[in-house]
Amino acid sequence: MKKLMMGVMLAAMAFALAACTPTTEKQKENTTAAADMETIPMTTGGASDKVPDPNVKPVAVISIYHGSDDSDGIVQDMDALDTEGLDAQLLVDKLVEYGVLTKGTKVLSFEIEGEGETATATLDLSQLKSEEGCSDRMLLAEVGNTFIDNFELKTIKVKVNGGNFEGKDIQQQDSDVLEYESDFEDMT
Repeated sequence: MKKLMMGVMLAAMAFALAACTPTTEKQKENTTAAADMETIPMTTGGASDKVPDPNVKPVAVISIYHGSDDSDGIVQDMDALDTEGLDAQLLVDKLVEYGVLTKGTKVLSFEIEGEGETATATLDLSQLKSEEGCSDRMLLAEVGNTFIDNFELKTIKVKVNGGNFEGKDIQQQDSDVLEYESDFEDMT
C-alpha cells in the first residue's frame, strides 16, 4: 500500500512539474515580448516628454465681451488670436466678428501708461457704433471690459477720431474713463 501511495505521489509530482515547466512555444513568446519591450523607449511621463510641435502656430487666448442673444446683458467668451502677442487692432477685429462693432472699425491709436494694477490706456477708434443695436452703456461695457480684461488695465479712455465718445444716451467728457463693469450680465 505504501508503494502504491508512493507511486501515486511521484506521478502527481511529475505531472505538476510538467505543467509548470514552460514549453518551447511559451519560451519563444516570452523572448519576443522581451524584444518588443526593448524597442519601446521608456518615458517618465513628465514635462520633458512633451515637446511642442514646431509646426503649430502660436496663439493668444483672449476674452471677448459681447451681447447676449436672450437678454439685455453681456456674455464673456474665450477665443484666440493667431498670434503670440496681443494687438489692439486684432482685438477690435474680434469685436467686429462677434457683432459688437461695425465693420471697418480701425484702431487709430492705443497707448498704455503704467504697469500692473495701476495701468491705464487710451483707445482711439475710427468709429464706435454698435452692430447689435445695443445701448451706449452696453457698447462701452463690451469694448471696455474686453480691453481691460485682456490688457490687464485699471481703466481705459475710449475716444472716437481723437474726440470724446458721443452716443445717443452718453456724451463723455475729457475726464470720463471706463472701469471694468462687473455686473455685465444684467445691463438693463
